[in-house]
Amino acid sequence: MPYGKYQNLPLSERLATMLQATQAGTWEWNVQTGECHFNQRWAQIAGYSLSELEPISIDTWQRLVHPQDGKVSDQILQEHFDGKRDFYECEARIRHKDGHWVWVRDYGKLVSRTASGAPEWVVGTHIDITALVELSQRFEVFADLLPGVVYQFELAPDGTSRFPFASKGLQDIYGVKPEQARITAKSVFETLHPDDFERVRTSIRKSAETGDDWVCEYRIRHSGMERWVFGHARPQTSIDGSTLWYGMIIDITDRKKLELELERSQANLKLAQKIARTGHWEANIETGELYWSDIVYEILGFDSDLVTPTIDFFRSLVPEEDLAIVLESEAKAGTTGTHDVEHRMKTASGNIIWVHELAELQSDKKTLVGTVQDITEQKELELKLQRQAVIDPLTEVYNRRYFSQALDTEFHRKQRYKDPLSLITFDLDHFKQVNDNYGHGVGDKVLIEVTKTVSRQLRATDVFARVGGEEFAILLPKTTFEEAKKVAEKLRQAVQELVVANDDGPVKVTSTFGVVAMNEHIETEEHLQQIADRALYSGKQAGRNCVYCADQTLY
Repeated sequence: MPYGKYQNLPLSERLATMLQATQAGTWEWNVQTGECHFNQRWAQIAGYSLSELEPISIDTWQRLVHPQDGKVSDQILQEHFDGKRDFYECEARIRHKDGHWVWVRDYGKLVSRTASGAPEWVVGTHIDITALVELSQRFEVFADLLPGVVYQFELAPDGTSRFPFASKGLQDIYGVKPEQARITAKSVFETLHPDDFERVRTSIRKSAETGDDWVCEYRIRHSGMERWVFGHARPQTSIDGSTLWYGMIIDITDRKKLELELERSQANLKLAQKIARTGHWEANIETGELYWSDIVYEILGFDSDLVTPTIDFFRSLVPEEDLAIVLESEAKAGTTGTHDVEHRMKTASGNIIWVHELAELQSDKKTLVGTVQDITEQKELELKLQRQAVIDPLTEVYNRRYFSQALDTEFHRKQRYKDPLSLITFDLDHFKQVNDNYGHGVGDKVLIEVTKTVSRQLRATDVFARVGGEEFAILLPKTTFEEAKKVAEKLRQAVQELVVANDDGPVKVTSTFGVVAMNEHIETEEHLQQIADRALYSGKQAGRNCVYCADQTLY
């Protein structure tokens, strides 16, 4: 079109041009007579030309639409005619000319009524959403493989709520089928522990009001069992005033039991300090003299008749890697007046225990008087909790949470010091067939053996994590793109050569790798991950069992 001509077109022609650019099929329907008018694009979506569909009437639509979707469409239309909906909106399948089903999103509005008030003309559009639906279906399959529940939660302005999408894990955790929760979330909320119910509702309302992430731990009850769950979701406000959250809920019962056990242990320890003797000591910083009470000898397992403690003797019992923090705390006591430190010690039998020292510097500035407590059990629980928070329980490599933290750290280190940084992502090809053919027990064994094989090939500075069912990621600090490609190929060959023993015969798997290195085109860690994932997907499209290196086309 020559310059300046478009803006001089009549408004009706400009609107027609804009509509054509949307690739939308248009329709007009007289509800009373059945008369219909479709544009050429409407017919093309179904694989026809307009002339092939003639004579065109409402029967044309009814002949092409899937029977189940046609019933839903009729119901929504009636609700629109009755004034219950401002617009008609529906997703439906129509039969393509070559026989397959095409998904369309159907929008419409009643624009006239008869003299008696009956609905007359309705106009609307069809948009082909087949690709979007297929992508959604693939996502649902992926979501069902993840632990816990991947979901979308909707809170309407009138206070009603539902889960437009929830993975199958919803039934495992809450005992509610996803299709039931799609209509109303009432059954899910009914499983909440009475003591936690109002707190959860308040946290949801606050997230909706502030736009902050919803993060909550709470208890649920169903089938005679009580569980702890953790939820994290991000809200988005819709134009109709409703709020949609996209997030994940996981079962944290085992971790919570450990936390509660730790809390009980800490409470018992405080009580014991009140009712029982606590080991105490006195040390002369200048002379090196040290006094221990009988309880200190008992804690450390020494005989008071055979051992005369000194500061040097005490320090000899502290492992070398902990000695620095003990000396630092002693030095700070000269300024703060308080010596407060947790560290390990060797007992007379050679065992390693954890102790907590708390002491005050006396007015003479040379004498420390304090207590010592054996906190081994408490510390081991604490370390166990810390490990559970960052380690995948099946494969014993890092989990997604730790990997995200490490990626953030290394990304900013790269920006500051300009050292090379590479990322490898990989997953196991056709892993579902392993589970289907041999069972999940063998599938788990394959995952364990693969992670062991890969771990043996990596450096101590590399961060190896399981980020999905059979998906893994490896962060390679101070590693160039060329070096990362060699690492990925070495790992691919190692996995290919791996043979996992099984009663029904050996199991072998292959893997596909995506490789990317930081460069000036990558602005965020999320972008780096996206490129690696695209490379992995390209490798799968290329036939699997290969290493696919990201180039500019994936940026």
